[in-house]
Amino acid sequence: MRIQLRLSKTQLVTSEDVDVRIVLSNESASPVAFPDPFRHSDQSLTYTVTGPEYPKGQDVSHYTVIAREGSQPLGGVAAPRVQLGAGRALESVMPLQEWVPIRKPGRYLLTARFRAAGIDSVSAPVEFEVLTGRPGPAAAGVMVGGGAYAGVGAVWLQQLEGRTLLMQAVFVDETDEDGRGVTRQSSRALGAVEPGATDALAPWTNDAPGAGAVSWVLWRSGASILALAPPATATEPFRFDLEAPPDRLVRPPLETHAGELFVPLIGAGGTDLRLVRFQSSLEATHVTPGKEVGRVRLASAPVAARAALQPGSVGNGISIVLVSEAPGGLEVQHVRATGAGRLSRAASTLLRGLRALPDSEPGVWMDEAGFVHAAWVAASVKDPRRPMLAEVRFRPDGRLASPPRTTPLPELPLRARAAVARHCHLPHSERAGGVGWAILLEDGSLVRAGQRGPPTSPERPVAVPMELFEMLQGVFILTTDPAVGPVFEWL
Repeated sequence: MRIQLRLSKTQLVTSEDVDVRIVLSNESASPVAFPDPFRHSDQSLTYTVTGPEYPKGQDVSHYTVIAREGSQPLGGVAAPRVQLGAGRALESVMPLQEWVPIRKPGRYLLTARFRAAGIDSVSAPVEFEVLTGRPGPAAAGVMVGGGAYAGVGAVWLQQLEGRTLLMQAVFVDETDEDGRGVTRQSSRALGAVEPGATDALAPWTNDAPGAGAVSWVLWRSGASILALAPPATATEPFRFDLEAPPDRLVRPPLETHAGELFVPLIGAGGTDLRLVRFQSSLEATHVTPGKEVGRVRLASAPVAARAALQPGSVGNGISIVLVSEAPGGLEVQHVRATGAGRLSRAASTLLRGLRALPDSEPGVWMDEAGFVHAAWVAASVKDPRRPMLAEVRFRPDGRLASPPRTTPLPELPLRARAAVARHCHLPHSERAGGVGWAILLEDGSLVRAGQRGPPTSPERPVAVPMELFEMLQGVFILTTDPAVGPVFEWL
């Protein structure tokens, strides 16, 4: 029996997925029968990884993976037998990082050994290299209404040996009685992008779970907005060129089931709000340029902004909430867009006695009735160490539904470095629409909603702008591991 191992790539970034194709070839003159080595209950085919992470070697088989995860019963289950004719081959694929996680850089060897039916065969080793780099802060996107199991996508830029890689990962909340939390399900390099690229973003979407829409990611290079979805590649992406680099991209970009990607942005100098649309489909064969579909003038440059997409049940309308400094406090402006993207000012209100915290991003949530809920962490003008939670609600027609509400939060022991407010987006949850918040202090510790006692210190640096999510059994914040990139930490 001959065993061949074929890697889909021989250089990968720490935590990046890689598939290993395994080919078992019967090179004898007679057929041979044995238990199927690619079934979960079988232990006849063992893989061994040796390298910096596993200097003494790490063995793994289908059986040990299932036993470790506890996802399927093992007792009393026998693998079905297969008969492999002379000159015939049996193939399968092994997800290497899922089975044998590798976080340390360096060169590794992978071998496979098959022992069954009197056969004892070892493959030739295959070599691959794991590279580390400097990951930038990640941005996360969710399927609103899809639930925690729909997954959370994260996109970031990774500096690696003079190149800038666009990276993407998918996380799923697997919190249970063992407290496993939000785990990374997949990670891949989408390709190299221009040096100096910034603003890697993952869209939020109102797609129904399982919908067959295209999936977008976004980044910026100077005055150009670049997007990736079928049939584009990192070297030939969708593109829209502005006259000058924008003041900021409004997070998050918004993706619809129709294959549209809407990108709100604040133009150069903060003088206008613009909306750019990209369009594609799974059947598309050409990369088409982006198009500007809406623009409104702004009286002053916003200090914070956030966008949200209506639930699918009430259409694909867009709401953008802008926060600006104003005499006596902070002005909150609500700008609406139709499904076609045409922008119009809907309402504004003044939050008296408040001043902006640095890098503070509002939360915006649109309920099934079409009401728009905005929340923001600010500071009292009279006492900069006293944060305030401001909440504003707008009617489905965009106008103010009720006067703003402000709630004092605990006094801060140190200056704030960044802050975030988020609504619980989980459907059918008692907490749906509930507001969570977190404040990052100058020493890297966190103050958050519901916290008792002193500030807590996450294991890794918190990603800024901050990303806060309420999942199945708790609240998670996005952090950046210096080796593997984005990691969700359970608060």
